[in-house]
Amino acid sequence: MVIGIMAIEMAGGVYCPLSPRDPQRRLHALMQQTQSRLVLVHHFTRLKFSSEIVLCNVDLIWTVGHSNSSIIMDRLSNIIVTLDNIAYIVFTSGSTGTSKGVQIRHRNLLACINSLIRLNLFTNKDTMIQMASCSYDVHAQEIIGALINASTIIMLHPEGDMDLDYITKTLNGKQASYLQCVPAYVNILLEFLPS
Repeated sequence: MVIGIMAIEMAGGVYCPLSPRDPQRRLHALMQQTQSRLVLVHHFTRLKFSSEIVLCNVDLIWTVGHSNSSIIMDRLSNIIVTLDNIAYIVFTSGSTGTSKGVQIRHRNLLACINSLIRLNLFTNKDTMIQMASCSYDVHAQEIIGALINASTIIMLHPEGDMDLDYITKTLNGKQASYLQCVPAYVNILLEFLPS
């Protein structure tokens, strides 16, 4: 999905992450609020959406030949994305009623990422595990921030954040140097690790 996120941004679109863990009713409501014309899916998520929605299955894109690539690049080169354009939309939990979309501009996303870099919280030498659920704001910071900073991103398999054995093996095996998570998760991870 990282390639999908970058494709959306390069095409001048607005990325709006939808969690496949959410019920179909919530997904439908979020798509109505954003007036989405297209949903990027893969084989695990395509069945979560109604047939009325136009789906772009990334699994099928990989099978397309490269014959049209120069035409596509010519079209993309004419797209202008400014700092004031919306980069992505993230929704509130909706715990007080209806979920509300928060529009994040490229200017704000870059300011956040640049501040993390200036504070030396992560560098281009870091190997980052992408932990945040796509429905959290940190998700875009982890992925886009790592790409802008030329850091290495480790993408976990679906539900991988819930498998402590898998996480510890990934942390050690990939020599991860950056992990952003809530303190409760760190406590659980520390309890799991052998002394």
